[in-house]
Amino acid sequence: MGHQKIKNIVLPFLFLSFAVGYGQIEYPDSFIKLLDFEYDDIINNNVKNIPDGRYYKTKYSNENVLMEIEVTGYKNQKKHGESLTFLKGLESMFIAKVVNYKNDVMNGYYFESDNHTYSKEGYCKNGKKQGVWKIKEAGNVMEVTFKNNLKSGLFKSNDKTLNIKEFGKYKKDKKEGVWLIEDTSIGQVTKEVYKDGVLIE
Repeated sequence: MGHQKIKNIVLPFLFLSFAVGYGQIEYPDSFIKLLDFEYDDIINNNVKNIPDGRYYKTKYSNENVLMEIEVTGYKNQKKHGESLTFLKGLESMFIAKVVNYKNDVMNGYYFESDNHTYSKEGYCKNGKKQGVWKIKEAGNVMEVTFKNNLKSGLFKSNDKTLNIKEFGKYKKDKKEGVWLIEDTSIGQVTKEVYKDGVLIE
Protein backbone atom coordinates (compact mmCIF):
# COMPACT_ATOMS: atom_id res chain seq x y z
CA MET A 1 0.00 0.00 0.00
CA GLY A 2 1.12 3.55 -0.60
CA HIS A 3 2.53 5.62 2.27
CA GLN A 4 -0.45 7.98 2.28
CA LYS A 5 -2.94 5.10 2.47
CA ILE A 6 -1.04 3.56 5.38
CA LYS A 7 -0.95 6.90 7.19
CA ASN A 8 -4.66 7.48 6.68
CA ILE A 9 -5.51 3.99 7.95
CA VAL A 10 -3.08 3.71 10.83
CA LEU A 11 -3.89 7.01 12.55
CA PRO A 12 -7.46 6.05 13.56
CA PHE A 13 -6.18 2.62 14.54
CA LEU A 14 -3.57 4.11 16.87
CA PHE A 15 -6.26 6.17 18.55
CA LEU A 16 -8.53 3.16 18.99
CA SER A 17 -5.73 1.01 20.38
CA PHE A 18 -4.75 3.69 22.89
CA ALA A 19 -8.32 4.35 23.97
CA VAL A 20 -9.21 0.68 24.35
CA GLY A 21 -5.91 -0.28 25.93
CA TYR A 22 -6.16 2.40 28.63
CA GLY A 23 -9.86 1.84 29.34
CA GLN A 24 -11.00 5.36 28.54
CA ILE A 25 -14.73 5.93 28.71
CA GLU A 26 -15.14 8.99 26.50
CA TYR A 27 -14.38 8.83 22.78
CA PRO A 28 -14.33 11.51 20.08
CA ASP A 29 -17.57 12.03 18.20
CA SER A 30 -16.00 10.53 15.07
CA PHE A 31 -16.00 7.05 16.67
CA ILE A 32 -19.06 5.48 18.27
CA LYS A 33 -18.37 2.39 20.36
CA LEU A 34 -20.93 -0.39 20.20
CA LEU A 35 -21.52 -3.61 22.07
CA ASP A 36 -21.40 -6.82 20.04
CA PHE A 37 -25.17 -7.17 19.67
CA GLU A 38 -25.57 -3.50 18.69
CA TYR A 39 -22.87 -3.78 16.01
CA ASP A 40 -24.33 -7.04 14.67
CA ASP A 41 -27.80 -5.51 14.48
CA ILE A 42 -26.48 -2.65 12.37
CA ILE A 43 -24.37 -4.88 10.09
CA ASN A 44 -27.32 -7.25 9.58
CA ASN A 45 -29.62 -4.31 8.74
CA ASN A 46 -31.83 -4.87 11.78
CA VAL A 47 -31.63 -1.19 12.69
CA LYS A 48 -33.82 1.04 10.53
CA ASN A 49 -32.57 4.47 11.61
CA ILE A 50 -28.79 4.51 11.83
CA PRO A 51 -27.32 7.92 12.71
CA ASP A 52 -24.50 9.01 10.41
CA GLY A 53 -21.10 8.23 11.92
CA ARG A 54 -18.21 5.83 12.39
CA TYR A 55 -19.08 2.75 14.44
CA TYR A 56 -16.66 0.27 15.92
CA LYS A 57 -16.50 -2.74 18.20
CA THR A 58 -13.73 -4.75 19.81
CA LYS A 59 -13.28 -8.46 20.46
CA TYR A 60 -11.28 -9.93 23.33
CA SER A 61 -10.03 -13.42 24.07
CA ASN A 62 -10.99 -15.34 27.20
CA GLU A 63 -7.75 -14.00 28.69
CA ASN A 64 -8.95 -10.43 28.03
CA VAL A 65 -6.46 -9.85 25.19
CA LEU A 66 -7.59 -7.51 22.41
CA MET A 67 -8.00 -9.69 19.30
CA GLU A 68 -9.94 -7.60 16.79
CA ILE A 69 -11.17 -4.10 16.02
CA GLU A 70 -13.82 -3.45 13.35
CA VAL A 71 -14.72 0.04 12.12
CA THR A 72 -17.57 0.80 9.71
CA GLY A 73 -19.00 4.13 8.59
CA TYR A 74 -22.64 4.88 7.76
CA LYS A 75 -24.28 7.72 5.90
CA ASN A 76 -27.97 7.95 5.04
CA GLN A 77 -28.54 4.45 6.43
CA LYS A 78 -25.88 2.91 4.16
CA LYS A 79 -22.25 1.87 4.49
CA HIS A 80 -20.10 4.79 3.43
CA GLY A 81 -16.40 5.55 3.47
CA GLU A 82 -13.60 3.37 4.74
CA SER A 83 -14.35 0.13 6.61
CA LEU A 84 -11.40 -1.30 8.57
CA THR A 85 -10.61 -4.59 10.29
CA PHE A 86 -7.58 -5.01 12.56
CA LEU A 87 -6.52 -8.41 13.91
CA LYS A 88 -3.98 -9.45 16.50
CA GLY A 89 -0.80 -10.88 15.05
CA LEU A 90 2.07 -12.61 16.80
CA GLU A 91 3.54 -9.36 18.08
CA SER A 92 1.00 -6.60 17.37
CA MET A 93 -2.26 -5.70 15.64
CA PHE A 94 -2.20 -5.58 11.84
CA ILE A 95 -4.50 -4.31 9.10
CA ALA A 96 -6.45 -7.35 7.90
CA LYS A 97 -8.99 -5.67 5.65
CA VAL A 98 -9.77 -2.29 4.10
CA VAL A 99 -12.95 -1.76 2.09
CA ASN A 100 -14.26 1.54 0.76
CA TYR A 101 -18.00 1.98 0.31
CA LYS A 102 -20.29 4.45 -1.37
CA ASN A 103 -24.01 4.01 -0.75
CA ASP A 104 -23.53 0.43 0.49
CA VAL A 105 -21.51 -0.59 -2.60
CA MET A 106 -17.77 -1.19 -2.74
CA ASN A 107 -16.10 1.78 -4.43
CA GLY A 108 -12.41 2.60 -4.24
CA TYR A 109 -9.42 0.99 -2.61
CA TYR A 110 -9.61 -2.62 -1.35
CA PHE A 111 -7.03 -4.52 0.70
CA GLU A 112 -7.10 -7.88 2.47
CA SER A 113 -4.29 -9.83 4.16
CA ASP A 114 -3.49 -12.50 6.72
CA ASN A 115 -0.17 -10.70 7.35
CA HIS A 116 1.71 -13.80 6.26
CA THR A 117 1.10 -15.76 3.04
CA TYR A 118 -2.00 -14.14 1.57
CA SER A 119 -2.90 -10.65 0.38
CA LYS A 120 -5.16 -9.02 -2.18
CA GLU A 121 -5.07 -5.37 -3.24
CA GLY A 122 -6.82 -3.33 -5.89
CA TYR A 123 -9.73 -1.03 -6.69
CA CYS A 124 -13.47 -1.49 -7.10
CA LYS A 125 -16.01 0.56 -8.98
CA ASN A 126 -19.72 0.06 -8.41
CA GLY A 127 -19.02 -3.19 -6.56
CA LYS A 128 -16.82 -4.69 -9.27
CA LYS A 129 -13.06 -5.18 -9.53
CA GLN A 130 -11.40 -2.81 -11.97
CA GLY A 131 -7.82 -2.37 -13.17
CA VAL A 132 -4.73 -4.18 -11.94
CA TRP A 133 -4.99 -6.23 -8.75
CA LYS A 134 -1.99 -7.58 -6.88
CA ILE A 135 -2.63 -10.98 -5.33
CA LYS A 136 -0.34 -13.11 -3.20
CA GLU A 137 -1.22 -16.71 -2.42
CA ALA A 138 1.46 -18.70 -0.60
CA GLY A 139 4.49 -18.53 -2.91
CA ASN A 140 2.61 -17.24 -5.94
CA VAL A 141 2.61 -13.48 -6.66
CA MET A 142 0.19 -12.34 -9.36
CA GLU A 143 -0.85 -9.18 -11.18
CA VAL A 144 -4.31 -9.60 -12.65
CA THR A 145 -6.17 -7.04 -14.75
CA PHE A 146 -9.94 -6.84 -14.25
CA LYS A 147 -12.78 -5.18 -16.12
CA ASN A 148 -16.23 -5.28 -14.54
CA ASN A 149 -15.15 -8.09 -12.20
CA LEU A 150 -13.85 -10.29 -15.03
CA LYS A 151 -10.21 -11.01 -15.81
CA SER A 152 -9.59 -8.92 -18.90
CA GLY A 153 -6.13 -7.77 -19.93
CA LEU A 154 -2.59 -8.58 -18.91
CA PHE A 155 -1.83 -11.33 -16.42
CA LYS A 156 1.50 -12.30 -14.92
CA SER A 157 2.50 -14.55 -12.07
CA ASN A 158 5.63 -15.76 -10.36
CA ASP A 159 5.17 -18.94 -8.34
CA LYS A 160 8.39 -19.42 -6.38
CA THR A 161 7.09 -22.63 -4.82
CA LEU A 162 6.50 -24.36 -8.15
CA ASN A 163 9.27 -22.39 -9.96
CA ILE A 164 6.80 -21.29 -12.63
CA LYS A 165 6.32 -17.87 -14.25
CA GLU A 166 3.35 -17.11 -16.49
CA PHE A 167 2.60 -14.18 -18.77
CA GLY A 168 -0.42 -13.69 -21.00
CA LYS A 169 -3.80 -12.04 -21.48
CA TYR A 170 -7.37 -12.70 -20.50
CA LYS A 171 -10.50 -11.70 -22.36
CA LYS A 172 -13.78 -11.88 -20.46
CA ASP A 173 -12.32 -14.31 -17.91
CA LYS A 174 -10.82 -16.61 -20.55
CA LYS A 175 -7.22 -17.01 -21.67
CA GLU A 176 -6.66 -15.37 -25.05
CA GLY A 177 -3.71 -15.22 -27.44
CA VAL A 178 -0.10 -16.10 -26.68
CA TRP A 179 0.89 -17.26 -23.20
CA LEU A 180 4.46 -17.83 -22.05
CA ILE A 181 5.20 -20.30 -19.25
CA GLU A 182 8.70 -20.44 -17.83
CA ASP A 183 10.12 -23.17 -15.63
CA THR A 184 12.62 -21.05 -13.71
CA SER A 185 14.39 -24.08 -12.26
CA ILE A 186 15.74 -25.05 -15.69
CA GLY A 187 15.17 -21.84 -17.69
CA GLN A 188 12.76 -23.49 -20.12
CA VAL A 189 10.03 -21.38 -21.76
CA THR A 190 6.89 -22.92 -23.26
CA LYS A 191 4.60 -21.07 -25.64
CA GLU A 192 0.85 -21.70 -25.66
CA VAL A 193 -1.87 -20.10 -27.80
CA TYR A 194 -5.48 -19.78 -26.61
CA LYS A 195 -8.76 -18.75 -28.17
CA ASP A 196 -11.84 -18.25 -25.99
CA GLY A 197 -10.04 -20.09 -23.19
CA VAL A 198 -9.26 -23.14 -25.33
CA LEU A 199 -5.67 -24.22 -26.00
CA ILE A 200 -5.29 -24.32 -29.80
CA GLU A 201 -1.51 -24.44 -30.20
